[in-house]
Amino acid sequence: MRSLGLTMALVLGLVASAAEGGAPEGYTVARFDVPSTAVGSDVPTSALLPPGFDRESGAMLPLVVWLHGGGGNREQLPQYRPWLDELTADDVIPPMVFASFSTSPFSGFLGPWEEFIADELPQAMAERYGTRVDREGVAVAGISMGGYGALKSAFRSPDRFFAVGAMEPSVEPTLTTLPNQMRNTWTRGPSPSLGVVDNPARLAHDNAAAIRASGLAIYLEVGDEDYLNLHDGTEFVHRVLWDHDVRHEYHLVRWADHIGASMRPRFAEMMAFIATALAGGRSDPVAPPLTEAEQELLAVVARRAAAGEPAPEEWSDYMLGPRGPTVHAQVWAALRAQAVKDPELARAYARLPATSLDEAESED
Repeated sequence: MRSLGLTMALVLGLVASAAEGGAPEGYTVARFDVPSTAVGSDVPTSALLPPGFDRESGAMLPLVVWLHGGGGNREQLPQYRPWLDELTADDVIPPMVFASFSTSPFSGFLGPWEEFIADELPQAMAERYGTRVDREGVAVAGISMGGYGALKSAFRSPDRFFAVGAMEPSVEPTLTTLPNQMRNTWTRGPSPSLGVVDNPARLAHDNAAAIRASGLAIYLEVGDEDYLNLHDGTEFVHRVLWDHDVRHEYHLVRWADHIGASMRPRFAEMMAFIATALAGGRSDPVAPPLTEAEQELLAVVARRAAAGEPAPEEWSDYMLGPRGPTVHAQVWAALRAQAVKDPELARAYARLPATSLDEAESED
């Protein structure tokens, strides 16, 4: 165990050093203990407060609960301060409060930690800093073991968080018995395996209907050269979500490892997703009917196409604007109407066939 702990400490040290530097102003760090009935002890906690934070202003800021990686503790969160300073200064994310806490090195955020994450910590942060405690104001995110814990917490209680972000989560690719192949188990060392009942893939399978109904915004990402082979389990979670028609965003990052220079832009993308989810998403709605001007524009495009002439210059700009999806849907409306008898059209994601030719032919 000592050898494995040393290994993880070195890994986390490398991740932390990648975040050092930056301007001294920006987010401020606070450290304190949170009494926990669920855990049965005081929990060492850290917080990052955004620039200009004023508890007395009455502004109730959103809260992001950050879960550390294996072997880490509450000190991992402050290492991300320069990155968050930059994202806030560039208006990538709005002012938010971040909170993290220390667990045992390989806790997996199991058992009572879920209650602490979902209820006790948000309540303690609300009492201390006036942060939001409602479901639409609390997100959970994490890295490696913390990504596992974030997915596990959110998939079990999707009505508690508006978003979940998981960087390279330590999920094993299974719905039943945990795999025994060394490819996905060698990192355990002497640590106990995590039970199937807590596997985020299994939780996504079992709670798919509740997750869909909740509108939980889900972000998954992992490097395709992850030294710990965590891309296997993350890809599997993505496939489970796809097959159960749960909308989500998934990034398999080419050339990226478990640590390294890729971490900063990857972290930024996940935080941008959480910020977008906080703002209500970014979908351009399809909102018929067409206006008279849009009907005329479509008629002009059709006449020019019939004459072999290019579309007017404003066509491209219009289609890339907020009303573009509505006009685009109108172009395809007649053909789509003929396809509505296929129940698959009502799904967000199709049930895809096998990717092995032998399996595909056997399904025919």
